[in-house]
Amino acid sequence: MELRAASQPGRRGTWGAVAVLAGFLLLAPPLFVLAPFVLLTLASRPRTLRELLWLGAALVGTGVVLQGSSGLALELIRDSALVLAAVFLLVSMRGGSVLARGLLAVLLTAVAIGIWEASRGVSWPELQSAFTTLLQDSYRALLAPATAGGKPPNPELKSFLQPFIDAAPDFARALPGLLALEGLAGLALASLWHHRLAARPLGRAPAPFRRFRFNDHLIWGAIFTLALLLAPLPAPWKAVAVNLLVLGVGLYATRGLAVVAAVLAPAPGPPKLLAGILAILLFPVALGLCLALGLADTWLDIRGRLAPPAPGGS
Repeated sequence: MELRAASQPGRRGTWGAVAVLAGFLLLAPPLFVLAPFVLLTLASRPRTLRELLWLGAALVGTGVVLQGSSGLALELIRDSALVLAAVFLLVSMRGGSVLARGLLAVLLTAVAIGIWEASRGVSWPELQSAFTTLLQDSYRALLAPATAGGKPPNPELKSFLQPFIDAAPDFARALPGLLALEGLAGLALASLWHHRLAARPLGRAPAPFRRFRFNDHLIWGAIFTLALLLAPLPAPWKAVAVNLLVLGVGLYATRGLAVVAAVLAPAPGPPKLLAGILAILLFPVALGLCLALGLADTWLDIRGRLAPPAPGGS
């Protein structure tokens, strides 16, 4: 995901970036944004007090997160975040957009982690089982406050969470793809804040989110992935196809969301707030709409058609 802070960001842009960062730290593994931010800041040789303070806070947060990692699933997420941060730093030396660098870093990290786990004798069924246990424990942890003091679990909350617990094995199958999307988002946020805070930031500054796009030929990769899902492949390769599809759906849905952001950019605050609330309440519908817009933008260039014509014609 590509974002950009202006050289002198306004208060609204700053609070928006803070809200996105806070939401990511609450909903996704914090190490996906903390580790790349630390490495990017160190590589830029921080000199100002602001850089050193933020670097210190990120180092403390990284240390706290690393101390809580235990179990195969959490260890894999931790190792993936650390390797991803290091690879992103290396590929950032050669330039390119944040999205291009992020996708390359995710690909190289997936290969490296796959080889590492295979060398340890860890199979895909073991990883899927570990992811399933992690998800089920996370869902059951939501019931813990309601059962404190020996109280019986809230029947409504239990009935709401039970389908998620039952579907945990299916979610676990697609978890690597979701982690790849979270890794891309973490790299984008780390790069965003690095460029906001560093005196001499490393790499190209991220572009505004409403201009998020990628090579239109990537649609053939999505078509090829769908063909793989229909082919009679062994379970591990079928899992690879599933996770590639999850990554593709996430990228095109994000592109569609960028189209929505561009359309709503001139609108005042209340309609944007209402649209955000409706998107949360009707998440499956909003996801499908964003996916459809992202796919359509490949051929229609919706934002290009909405742009005002250049003065003087042509």
